[in-house]
Amino acid sequence: MSLIIKTPRSSAAAVVDFILTALAWAAFGYLFVEGIVSIVLGTTPGLAVPVASRLLPALATLLVYLVVAVCIAVVLFVWARYNALRFGRLDRRKAPPALSNEALAASFGISTSELAALRASRLAVIHHNPEGRISGIDVRDVQHGS
Repeated sequence: MSLIIKTPRSSAAAVVDFILTALAWAAFGYLFVEGIVSIVLGTTPGLAVPVASRLLPALATLLVYLVVAVCIAVVLFVWARYNALRFGRLDRRKAPPALSNEALAASFGISTSELAALRASRLAVIHHNPEGRISGIDVRDVQHGS
């Protein structure tokens, strides 16, 4: 099973994407190798100290980044486990159960006959009282073209 989402695209777009990606990786590789070589050979301007003393500050910074990344990973893992334990038994991907006509009419505070009239009409004006409840329904027949 592939976890990568693939969308249809033209061959030309795929070739351009491949070429740009290859160029970017080549540029990264070149810069990475040149940087390491210049550090090891001591050709980097302004650095006249041994290699180990030049790499230690960078390693300390990378270690701090690693510790922060591990802390974030632990927090995300704990959060995921909490959600799995709390909500794992629920299936949130299914549609809600169908609502009966009686339950739907009751939720709006109208009768089932008024609900049927609303469904059959092309135009309806619904009046509300100050509390927001439906106080009246005017169902109108509208003919095409008028």
